[in-house]
Amino acid sequence: MNYEGSGDIFLTFYNGNTVLENMPTKNNPDNLGFERAECDKGASISWDYQNWGIIITNLKESKTKCKVYFSSNLANDYLIKLAEKDTTYLTYDYTNDANLRYIFSTPKNYIDIGDRETNGNKILWRIIGVMNNMTIINEDGSENTGQSLVKIIRADNIGRWSWDSSADEVNRGYGVNEWSEADLMTTLNFGAYWNKESGQCYSGENNKQTACDFSSIGLTPGVKDKLVKVRWNTGTLGEEYNTNNIKVNYMYQAERSENNGKKFCSGGNYCNDKVERKTTWDGYIGLIYPSDYGYAVGDKSCLDKTMSKWSESSPNCKGNGWLIDDTGYQWTITSVSYGVNACYVFYVASSGFVEIDGTKYNYYVHPVAYLKPFVKIKTNSASDYGSKTNPFELES
Repeated sequence: MNYEGSGDIFLTFYNGNTVLENMPTKNNPDNLGFERAECDKGASISWDYQNWGIIITNLKESKTKCKVYFSSNLANDYLIKLAEKDTTYLTYDYTNDANLRYIFSTPKNYIDIGDRETNGNKILWRIIGVMNNMTIINEDGSENTGQSLVKIIRADNIGRWSWDSSADEVNRGYGVNEWSEADLMTTLNFGAYWNKESGQCYSGENNKQTACDFSSIGLTPGVKDKLVKVRWNTGTLGEEYNTNNIKVNYMYQAERSENNGKKFCSGGNYCNDKVERKTTWDGYIGLIYPSDYGYAVGDKSCLDKTMSKWSESSPNCKGNGWLIDDTGYQWTITSVSYGVNACYVFYVASSGFVEIDGTKYNYYVHPVAYLKPFVKIKTNSASDYGSKTNPFELES
């Protein structure tokens, strides 16, 4: 059915290649969810998951034609519908993006995306949630904005590595806090981990390297085919670093700001690099944000408490979140503008607090990625579906 709306917009709804009589309702019996949409004449179209409707922008010409595709068991829609039943461990955060997140310390959010060790053992990931207003970067460089994508994190770390390192004459060898040029970014997106091979990884100041072997646990072509290239936010605090600024809602805004990791640093031995700082990065594999960790707690009161003191003054906050590596410090993707230093990045400690340190240090790495919007989760009515022993599975 074609629908002529305000401004001469013609809408056609599809289930696969089949034209539908009407747009599916939110709780339709066929379990159809939004898959993708496209418009001609330069118009942009996105899907409002909260209100179950279409948003069309950049409408410049009359008689614009848009195609809206629906499908069953799409991963993002599957989780949104699951949230209607699982009101304990799935909740929408308190941001303008209204992202859906897994919370508390023991959610059943394990997922098998087909990742395997060389010996065939499963490599499990965990679902952080459904992130809204994402931008997909297509192979031709074009962009799809306003997307809702499933964000995942590798359940086990892939070792302890430097975020970045540098020659002694650059920031005294401590590295540079710009993710788009970080050594760890290269390892995850172009190097040994991405290519499932062994190599040399950065492990200390002055460009120190150590042998690393991801030939067993690196990404396979089949797994990479399920991941999508997106725009990551790499902004940071808007004023010079202060531990009292590390609050969840404030960090979420800072990560999406135009503030960069060198804003308050213009000279000195630890701030002499010539690297241009950016506040976005387009790529496949990143790390968690400090706010990801913060929103994973189940206590709303924690959002206004300083994360650098969670393990001391707010133990209920530290204990309520699952997004933590119990074995040690874990890197985030977010840099910090800190005085005369241009080599500091946020990390999450195993004891529950969020702080900063130099990029040269070896902290645990948990790769983070987004699933393609067409990926589907298999239906399973088992009560333990999503657990470590019975993880969510993707349809082939």
